[in-house]
Amino acid sequence: MGICTDLHCVNYSTNLESRDHLSMQCPLAAALWNTILKLNGMNSSSMTWVETVSKASSTWKGRSLLTTILKISWTAFLYFIWQERNQRIFLGRHRTVECLLKEVKDVVGIRPRGTNINRLDSTNLKLCDV
Repeated sequence: MGICTDLHCVNYSTNLESRDHLSMQCPLAAALWNTILKLNGMNSSSMTWVETVSKASSTWKGRSLLTTILKISWTAFLYFIWQERNQRIFLGRHRTVECLLKEVKDVVGIRPRGTNINRLDSTNLKLCDV
C-alpha cells in the first residue's frame, strides 16, 4: 500500500511504539488511564499491559456499578487512544488528555442510562456524581 510509518510513538517520539507503550507507558495514555482510575476512586498505577489485563480479568467481576464503569472505561480508553494515534498519523490532529477524558466520560455515561442504580450505596452515589 506504500504506507511508511515511523516506529516511534506519535505522541512522544522518544519511545518505540509497542502495545505496552501505547496502552500503558506513553505519558498521554498513562495520564488518561490514571485520571479514569482516580475518578472511580482508585489509585493510579504503572502496570504493564499483561498486568493490567490480568488484574482486570481477576477483579472486575460481577455486575456492580463500579465494575461496569471500569469495563466500559477500559474499552473506551483503548478505543480513544488508538483513535488518537491514527488521527495524529493520518490527519495531523492532536487532542489533549482532557479532551480524550471527555470522550471516555461521554461513552461511560451513555451506557448505564436507564438502569436502576442503587443510590443508597455510597460508592454508587459518588460514581453518579462524577
